[in-house]
Amino acid sequence: MAFKTPLADQMRPQELTQMVGQPELLNPGQPLRKIIDQHINIPLILWGPPGTGKTTLAKIIAKEDNYPFEAFNASIDNKAKLTKLIDQYPDDSFVLLIDEIHRMTKTLQDFLLPHLENGHVMLIGSTTENPIMSIVPAIRSRCQIFEFKPLADKDILTMLQRATNDIYHLTEQQIEPNALNLIAISADGDLRIALNALETIHAINPENIKISDVKSFAQQQHFSYDKKATKHYDYLSAYSDSMAGSDTDAALYYLTILLKNNDLPSVVRRLREIPYTYIGLANPQQVTQIVTAANQAEKIGMPKAKYPLMFATMLMCISPKSGSFDESLEKLDQDTQHPNEHPMPKELRDSHYKHSKEITGGGLFESPFTAPHQIAQQNYMPKGLEGRRYYYPKENSNEQKLGEQYLKLHRFIYHDDYKN
Repeated sequence: MAFKTPLADQMRPQELTQMVGQPELLNPGQPLRKIIDQHINIPLILWGPPGTGKTTLAKIIAKEDNYPFEAFNASIDNKAKLTKLIDQYPDDSFVLLIDEIHRMTKTLQDFLLPHLENGHVMLIGSTTENPIMSIVPAIRSRCQIFEFKPLADKDILTMLQRATNDIYHLTEQQIEPNALNLIAISADGDLRIALNALETIHAINPENIKISDVKSFAQQQHFSYDKKATKHYDYLSAYSDSMAGSDTDAALYYLTILLKNNDLPSVVRRLREIPYTYIGLANPQQVTQIVTAANQAEKIGMPKAKYPLMFATMLMCISPKSGSFDESLEKLDQDTQHPNEHPMPKELRDSHYKHSKEITGGGLFESPFTAPHQIAQQNYMPKGLEGRRYYYPKENSNEQKLGEQYLKLHRFIYHDDYKN
């Protein structure tokens, strides 16, 4: 049987004008479009979901600039192949597409760097991962980074219509209304998925594209994402940010997406951590309730875990919030950059070893449990930081009460108010 080129490859645009989507990048006047139109030779990293045009654009750039084009997959290819590709062009520059560039080993990165610096290799890296998180600075700093977004349904529909016209030569009468639209919607922004679906549906029934066939095929496909990929962290981020923003409906929506993709562990981890970050002392009782619900969800498992998770998520959203911990940590981070500049009171130093009291003065502090009210009036702060304040309660009733006690304790210990 003769080899048949997949529909997705047959439909790959050969010119920039044939591409669909990415208007923020490819419309006239946009930065990436200017780089292409002006033939500016600069390494690029194109990142975004699969099926959005990254590889296609790399090939078009090579074609329009009259450069040879080579491809290297960082997840499966080795240094020997990379060396061979580079040695093929001893005197000429060429475009090298490195797919899954986030998987490049350090050895490959070190080998590639000199060829980037001298312009021998015109690198175009392709990745589904956020390059800030996944690509080492040595490579990243030499590249311009552009994010590709999932394609709009209308753009996918345009390509499906081209395929039925140019490849399958189907008439309007052979395509049921909304059949192609349903394929486009089901693809979730991935053109390759849409074209593969059309190819399969056409193979089942070459004479007609029926909506019943599309629905039957779509029901067998399950939306999912790689739990190590950027999209996974995007949904987790949206879930957390919605709770921080007190939007119950949005938080429940993102929670449901995460649970549909069997990501109970990530949700539980978030609900164990973020109550302390977003609520903190504003409502300690609800912090405990949320963490308890998360622990119960882990014990129960799916599908019943969704009930304690909804309970915890809604409590997170409805509870009063406080960012006082983050503000405290910011000041603490500044003051602890150089701890040797602020020696602690000698009385607080370790006293477990022999002669420690004589050598360092450690262990000579007054025990608070023998002092009036179990609070010793002595200095605990390092030198130069006396009177330094790190906690500022927010405008909620619980923190205001705790804040009053916080200030009273300081006055009792130091016979003075905070200085800053």
